[in-house]
Amino acid sequence: MLSRGRKFLLSAAACTLATSLALVGNSAIASADPVTAAAGAAAGQTVASARATLDALDEQVGQLEEQYKQAQVVQEASAKRAAALQADVTAQTARVDALHKQAAGFARAAFQSAGVDQTTQLFVSGDPESFMKQISTASKVDENMNDLLVRYQSEQANLVDLKRAADAEAAKATEAVQAMAKATEQAKAKLADQQALLSQLSAEQRAAVEADTAVTTNAAAAAAAAPAGAASTSTMSGGTAAGQKAAAYAIAHVGSRYVWGAAGPSAFDCSGLMLAAYATAGISIEHSAIGLSRSYRPVARGDLQTGDLVFWYRPIHHVGMYVGNGMVVHARNPRVGVVMQSLDSYGAPYSGAVRVTG
Repeated sequence: MLSRGRKFLLSAAACTLATSLALVGNSAIASADPVTAAAGAAAGQTVASARATLDALDEQVGQLEEQYKQAQVVQEASAKRAAALQADVTAQTARVDALHKQAAGFARAAFQSAGVDQTTQLFVSGDPESFMKQISTASKVDENMNDLLVRYQSEQANLVDLKRAADAEAAKATEAVQAMAKATEQAKAKLADQQALLSQLSAEQRAAVEADTAVTTNAAAAAAAAPAGAASTSTMSGGTAAGQKAAAYAIAHVGSRYVWGAAGPSAFDCSGLMLAAYATAGISIEHSAIGLSRSYRPVARGDLQTGDLVFWYRPIHHVGMYVGNGMVVHARNPRVGVVMQSLDSYGAPYSGAVRVTG
């Protein structure tokens, strides 16, 4: 459910756009009227403002998606470490239990012999020489008992440390799951804002607001419609064999849906498309834009080759693939899906590139 403030903002945007559409309609009656011309200009500004709002929501969703993925990385790593530590706890518990049993056995033996002093035992013993040997043995037993107790205390302390570490990792995993859930809910709210705004627009208004989302150029559409091999030869140049294979996959999936967390075969998010593309070349990469930006060799914008990964925003939360001839393929957002466009035409702030192979 949308908050009162969110409803107000969306309703205001829709009302403003509706007013703008009426002004555009009036301009058809008196196109030469300066007042009408000014109204038309205002309508254009309003459409631009609405488009900017949608783009801002796209960016916020992208940030939340990256937060989700970073939390997922923490969750998976912490859960793995917690499981390993729990296995150590189980093994250490067995060692401590075994030492405890040994110590208990020594304690029982010592208690049973404590009631009769050594002088009495000497007089009642039928073999004094044998008894003296027993005393010597008992002394060694005491030393062994002390050693055993020291070992037991040390192993018990290790067990406590292991349990504490396992609990800490489990807590990290739980916190990460909560962060993932929070990011998911916030992203859903942002997407709901977009849909609420779009649903209140007429077909003409919606077309005007989203005019710039038709970013798949004629060349890109032709490349996407062509066989993978044809796309590779007509669009791509340079790069490694793995990079070209990954780029061919990305081009072939222009038009696919954008779905948060998806990595194919029919829907992708931005890093999911990169992951699926490089998997076709036998290369496993991370499902995170910021993670990918830190994992490979940086390359300058002027040195881009086919298959290079390009990034946008600071902090980084969007990634695409350079496919040659100044073009990139990326899963742009849930409204437009996977597109191919010129690198220069994408308005988001460019933040760098890396080369996965070569």
